[in-house]
Amino acid sequence: MSLLEEIVSRKKAEVAVARKRHSLQDLEGALPTAPSVRPLTAIRREGAVASPGVIAEMKRRSPSRGLIRDPYDPEALAASYWHSGARALSILTDGPFFGGSLGDLSRVRETPAGEALPLLRKDFVVDPYQVIESRVAGADILLLIVRILPGELLSELLQLGSSLGLTMLVETHTEDEVRRALEAGARVVGVNSRDLDTLKVDLDRGARLLSGIPPGVIKVAESGLKTPSDYLRMGELGADFVLVGESFLLSEDPGRALEVFCGIVD
Repeated sequence: MSLLEEIVSRKKAEVAVARKRHSLQDLEGALPTAPSVRPLTAIRREGAVASPGVIAEMKRRSPSRGLIRDPYDPEALAASYWHSGARALSILTDGPFFGGSLGDLSRVRETPAGEALPLLRKDFVVDPYQVIESRVAGADILLLIVRILPGELLSELLQLGSSLGLTMLVETHTEDEVRRALEAGARVVGVNSRDLDTLKVDLDRGARLLSGIPPGVIKVAESGLKTPSDYLRMGELGADFVLVGESFLLSEDPGRALEVFCGIVD
């Protein structure tokens, strides 16, 4: 069993437990009182980094790196990223492999940074239950990974999330996955330069995929981006956003690392 297969297997088990704790009907009943949704758009807010916009990520650890940040304070990270010009915040909510929780997202949502910026729930979504759960918890954007969503499930989850007002970020790693994302109706497509099976990063492969996404689709470059030249390159290839976490989180001052990455400061 590959790492990705193990993650998906455990995620399905998590959902089964969650359904017993809070039924789907209970979740649906909470939708009317869920926080309002803020869309991810290419429109720049005042004081934010220009283009590509930065989706700044927070996570405690990862399978490829191990422990990344300890102590881990999502609320403080959110404030630092916000003041440094992030356009959105990405929050890992997977527990076993990334050390996160949905509670991290809900707590950030209650902070000034969380009120100002759209929040991406980054997790391994395999069930409609998680889509509704995300909306209730205060997510504005939800990640769907094409590789783990067979057949019509990708379209089903995409349509469900869109109907709830969520921006659905559909992540791809191959030409075929880009095709599937577009055929399913994705309007925001992410290109992950990290292979989720091997965990190896290939920015050139990501660049090729990014340049092949048609106009009118919001493009997000993900993984392996570390330097100002990486940022400029993704912009030249037409990325509307870059999603960056590890290179910021390994810095003593993640907000300043964001500014250096974007060329705001040296």
